[in-house]
Amino acid sequence: MLVHRRFLALWEQLPDRAGIQAAQQFYDHAASSPGHAPSVGSTTILKGSLGKPLAPGFSRTVHYEISGAGRIDYQHHDAYVGKIGDPHPVVFILRIDLGSH
Repeated sequence: MLVHRRFLALWEQLPDRAGIQAAQQFYDHAASSPGHAPSVGSTTILKGSLGKPLAPGFSRTVHYEISGAGRIDYQHHDAYVGKIGDPHPVVFILRIDLGSH
């Protein structure tokens, strides 16, 4: 997973703020099946400009509700080609909001 540096502090607080179990459920979901509905929790695909893919091959933005503690918005790509040139799955964390909404 790639987390933008502006979200790094929130990312590191995730287990404390949302609970270790909820954080682990998100980690498991994002690492193994970001393109499918999670086994625990809920996701919504965002519409409009907020849901627009970052680049070709990326999903629309997925809004993941994390145990009522907030949300994590991400996009995923099943075969992202980085600087080294090796295609691999990647999840981009776009937004983390750990306040109630």
